[in-house]
Amino acid sequence: MQPDEHIGESAELYALGALEPAEQAAVEAHIAQCVQCLRRVGEAEETLLALERANVVRAASGDIRTPVAFMRRHIVWLLPLTAAAAFIIGLLFPRTTPQSPHDLATLAMIGSHFSHAQFTGQGAPAKVLYARDRSWYYVIVEGWHRYAVYGFAGGARLKLGETMPSGKTSELFTRSSGRYDRLELFDRSTVAGTATIR
Repeated sequence: MQPDEHIGESAELYALGALEPAEQAAVEAHIAQCVQCLRRVGEAEETLLALERANVVRAASGDIRTPVAFMRRHIVWLLPLTAAAAFIIGLLFPRTTPQSPHDLATLAMIGSHFSHAQFTGQGAPAKVLYARDRSWYYVIVEGWHRYAVYGFAGGARLKLGETMPSGKTSELFTRSSGRYDRLELFDRSTVAGTATIR
């Protein structure tokens, strides 16, 4: 295998354990350097595991041959099936990372003008950043404690959500159409801090 070549169908054969030792060593050396081929081998292994769990691949009853011999004989129909299954699994279960409140808040701040206010009170140091048009609020509290966050406007009170631990802080990002006069942090039923929105 040339250094600039990809492993191609050898990924599926590697996952099946159907390669000769020299071929297996070549694939292992290549995937140590090539992320694209490493991903393909991983997908092939996941597909094989899914097929095994679904009992799709079965040896004929009473046939006591090694899996390698069985796989080599049946590779003609297994490779297209494996590729199709990998494709379908990739479509059904895309690998996306959930966005944290921090990521959502960062994107919101990039796309708008914002202000901030300090929470005052007996609770941990905290701050709220908010869009000037009040379309979003981002509450950051020092420490890992969870707080309920309420918005107040004209005597009405609305729970915006709860802060969630994230690193050394506890955060809440929420989109809202409410124009609140103040936000309050609650630790159970006790007000831990108040921030005036200007």
